[in-house]
Amino acid sequence: MLQLVALMGALFLGYAIRRLPLSINILNKGLFSIVVLILLVMGYELGSNNINLAAELSQLSKIVLVFTLCLFLANFMAGYWVLKKINLQLRKPLHSSTGANWWLFIRESGKYIVIIVLGIILGAIFRQPITSLNSLISALLFVLLFIIGHQMRLAGVSLREIIFNKNGLYLALMIMISSLLAGLIAAATLGLPLKSGMMLSSGFGWYTLSSILNTSFIDHNFGACSFFIDFIREVIAIILIPSLGQRYPATFVAYSGATAMDFSLPVIKQNLHEGCVLLAISSGMILSIAVPILITLFAKL
Repeated sequence: MLQLVALMGALFLGYAIRRLPLSINILNKGLFSIVVLILLVMGYELGSNNINLAAELSQLSKIVLVFTLCLFLANFMAGYWVLKKINLQLRKPLHSSTGANWWLFIRESGKYIVIIVLGIILGAIFRQPITSLNSLISALLFVLLFIIGHQMRLAGVSLREIIFNKNGLYLALMIMISSLLAGLIAAATLGLPLKSGMMLSSGFGWYTLSSILNTSFIDHNFGACSFFIDFIREVIAIILIPSLGQRYPATFVAYSGATAMDFSLPVIKQNLHEGCVLLAISSGMILSIAVPILITLFAKL
């Protein structure tokens, strides 16, 4: 619980500061550098701790595939039935949408998977475990959330307006509940502890944070699984928003999870009704806040 308070405190501390003597460009570069370092460390730890890496990765792929399938089906079915009215309100004619260069967005997201693979390769080559790994990850995570909180302040984001947006909260709760049910089903299918299933399904697309937390609370293998599960959620959302998102806009804004307020947002703005933008920021923000809370709470069960 102390770690949870520290993480959330970092986010709100960054938001509380009106302006740091740093440009937005420097903050963005700092944020990216921290993310790169965290993913390298995570990949390195995975590579350095596995003697038979190929067999281990094969086992991880099974977990990733089952969780990805269960999450997509549960989220889509829940969104289809629960969000019918909102989908109709936000649907716009297919011919009025503009084409999205979603390959560009996938390529941008893909650089993170390259970083973690590089870390795995380096770990497999050098095989020297990193000392004080948990302390290092905690420090990097604190700075990461501090910067994110401050960026929200600079962007003029009102926490009250976003958190208390009725439809945004509705979307976020629907994703939380359906994802947790999917996590339980996936864990039962794979013979994993139900607690682990709920933790792996609580990333909501925020692969940098969920992978770090699951690495810290479970182990590096589950951290890697969490990264790929949430990374694939983002890629699926980006690919399907310009097509199926036209018919089920609120459903795919919700499915985007925490990424609805960052990587997926440009695709949402370009292809869906303008009312989807506030929904995306609101639901994405709530789910982003929920990630460290839920994973930490489930880890203590």
